[in-house]
Amino acid sequence: MTHQEYILHNGYCIFNLTKDSDADATTPIDSRYTLIMLCVEGEATIEANMQHYRFVKGDCMCMGNILYKRTMRMSDDFLGRVLVSKSSFAFDTIVGIPLGFFESIYISPIINISNKNEWQLLNNHFDNLSLMQDNNLGIRHVELVALTFRSVVLLMASLRGITQLEQSYYNNGDVYYRNFIELIDGHVKQEHEVAFYAEQMHITAKYLNELCKLKSGRKAKEIIISFLISKIKQEIIMTGKSIKTIAYEYGFADQSSMGKFFTKVTKMSPSEFRKGYKIPQNLDE
Repeated sequence: MTHQEYILHNGYCIFNLTKDSDADATTPIDSRYTLIMLCVEGEATIEANMQHYRFVKGDCMCMGNILYKRTMRMSDDFLGRVLVSKSSFAFDTIVGIPLGFFESIYISPIINISNKNEWQLLNNHFDNLSLMQDNNLGIRHVELVALTFRSVVLLMASLRGITQLEQSYYNNGDVYYRNFIELIDGHVKQEHEVAFYAEQMHITAKYLNELCKLKSGRKAKEIIISFLISKIKQEIIMTGKSIKTIAYEYGFADQSSMGKFFTKVTKMSPSEFRKGYKIPQNLDE
């Protein structure tokens, strides 16, 4: 069974990543997902959502809402332990985790773990998830997986110094915010306005904006634009489609309209982005 098949079947997949790993360990998957990875040995350059991250021994990377991920460069001795889950699975298991943690990993997704006991504890959790992936533990299997996954995230939140005082418990606001993110992921290709998403959730645009500011520090429109730009970048880099075709598929009146929007946000045109995008030639890039 491939890694993507494990994700579709179990909601998550855990595997080791080395320079000799199978190709499907590093290729993109179509749906949005959450990634947690430990660097056990060596170093690598990881790309996620068009950003490059240097990853060295003792690092733990945690990222949510990823459109795709690939490993650009790996040292000969690189060994990574990778935990990937569907975002829907992650949402269901991390309700009540301090919001400060998610804000912190959005800004800086890599945590260096110097304490040997904390590193061992994380590895033990990965061992348990690997065991559960390969063996059905009966009626409590799903619950045990969810609790172990949640423990991993709680431990990383603790490593980031996020305290219980910052806890945001499960409430209507959490539900609305989760639904908003899921709606964007499903509709942003054609729907770019806050009013559409507010109407889908039967709330006002004003309330949705206030909710987004509370949960993420960003306005609803800013979140929509972030998703939209990420998806357009993915299309530009990962497909052979013309800029004109992408513009029409993403709800713009014409190529010029999308070009102006893309340039305003990224400070470069779609054509410049496609031309200038390259795989780094060494680990220092």
